[in-house]
Parts: sequence; C-alpha cells; structure tokens
Amino acid sequence: MQFRHFVRLPKRNRITELTETWNAAANAGYFAYKLDKVEGRLTPGKYSLYIQLNELRFTKRRKPDPFSSVSQPFNSEKFNFTKVPKKEALFELCPNHRVPSSASCSDDHHIMLINLSPMEYGHSLLVPSVNSGLPQILTEEGILLGLETAMLSNHRGFRVGFNSLCAYCSVNHLHFHVWYNKLPSYLETVDVIPVCEDLFEVRDYATTAFVFELGPHTDARALARKVHQMTSHFIRNDVAHTLHIMRGNKCMSKTLQNGFLHAEEDCSVLRVFVWPRNSVTARGTFNTFTEEQFCEYMKRATLPEEEFVRHKEAVRRLLTQNS
Repeated sequence: MQFRHFVRLPKRNRITELTETWNAAANAGYFAYKLDKVEGRLTPGKYSLYIQLNELRFTKRRKPDPFSSVSQPFNSEKFNFTKVPKKEALFELCPNHRVPSSASCSDDHHIMLINLSPMEYGHSLLVPSVNSGLPQILTEEGILLGLETAMLSNHRGFRVGFNSLCAYCSVNHLHFHVWYNKLPSYLETVDVIPVCEDLFEVRDYATTAFVFELGPHTDARALARKVHQMTSHFIRNDVAHTLHIMRGNKCMSKTLQNGFLHAEEDCSVLRVFVWPRNSVTARGTFNTFTEEQFCEYMKRATLPEEEFVRHKEAVRRLLTQNS
C-alpha cells in the first residue's frame, strides 16, 4: 500500500495536530493497550531517572527483527511502514523547504503514524519518504525533518529520537520516535565542553556522547548536514548509535563579561544528542532498579575510551574540513 492524499500539517495547528489526532486514535481503540495501565517511578539520585514498568509493550508489540549490522538493506518482504493499516496514519508533513506542488512532495510522503505499543503520551512514529523504502540509516533529509518537527512544538517535554540497527531498533525502515516527556531530563542542562564549531561533548553523565545545538540563528540544513556526516562515519565503522532531540539550555550557557562569568538566559534551544554505543541488551527489575544499576548498564553500553576518542577526532576532522 502506498500512502497518498493525507491532510498536511497546518502551521496554525503545529502543537495541537499531534495531540488531537493521537487522542482520537486512543479513543477509537487503535492502540494495543492504554497508558493508564503503565506504572512508573523516579529513582533517587542526581539523574532523577524515570523507570517505567510496561510489560504490555513487550507482549503486545510487533515482534522485532534480529539485526547483525548497523547497515542492512531494506527488505520489502519484511514488515515495513507501507504495510500498516491506514487508520494508524495521523497526518502527512510537508516541510517548508519542499514546494507542495512539486513532484518530490506529491509523489512521496513524510507521515506520522501511531505507535501501537506506546511508551509515553503522544508516542508516534515519524516516517520520512515512506514510499521510498529507505533502511534505518539516517539521511540528511531525514535529520532535517526530525529537526523541523522538533521545532514545531514549544513544549519542553517534546522529544524526537532515532535508534540505529543494533541499538534497539525493531524495524529496518527509516523512522523516528516522537513523544512527550512528563518530567524534565538531566540532559536538558547537562554540562558540555566544545569539540569543534557547533559540536560539544557531554560531561558529568553516565556515558560519553556528543551534542549539537540548534538555536534561533542556526542554519538547520547546515546542522543536519553536520549530524549526517557524523552518523555516516558511524555507519562506515559499524557503530550503533542513538539520536535524541530535546529542548534545553544553551550548550555554552556562560560568557565572560568584564572579567566575570555571567550565566546567559535560557533560550530554550534544541539539543541534538548523538550517542555512539555498544550493542548491549539488558533488563532491570522495576521495583528494585536503581541509578547505580543504570550507571552500570550505561557503562557496559559505552564505547571504550580510546574508541570514543578515535571517533571524536575523526568527526572533528570531518566537520572542520567541510566547514
């Protein structure tokens, strides 16, 4: 089935379109379960981790495919998002940089689907160029779509995420997850240090990761290109990775004025995290899972220090050469 003739996301309903159509799908009983049946709790500690017990997601969700590499071709015979029922489609997005009457916009579609087994309120799937049969490998156009989708909402808890193959991705068809977080994240304000222009490294966290910043004066297309250069490097080196877009404080939140450090006002920029990681699978116990266990899990998932530094230097050269 090819997706056609969906209502495009109107500018005046940027924030309400997702919530209204998602609520309508929930009321119609399209989801595998209701989120009011899901338990959650905060763990003590500086990260204020939210731990969720969602057994139905594991029993009701579509069975994930096994993957052995971060780069595998799209297989139209396996489950993909052209095979979902039309009732699962919420709306189509046609970004401002694509002319609505052009062939590129009329012949293919960026669509928002419900996630049948949601983790949070509003949990949906953003599928770029759904009819093109793209594997779960980030493209520059897809990253730009993810950034533009995140910019549609001023809600502090709105999230856009991507998991590569071998990083908990279950379908080899290019897609992002979008959802609303009820609680703030430690990553919104975590300290970072500069690596090169527009790129920072996360400090004081349970793992190593990179972060880009999209502010009011940032060229979103140029930033998408830089993120794509990084993730393409990981694909070439068969490194699993996760991308996470959220609103947060400016990465460089302090400036030197008259010899003194002054904290800048929070501009509510977009922080774009890219986490190169090992392929590690583990489950904790809901009632006893602690921040210490989280840190231990993240330690196992973290690349060895020398490998992270090697990738950091390679990415620094890539971004410097192309700036």
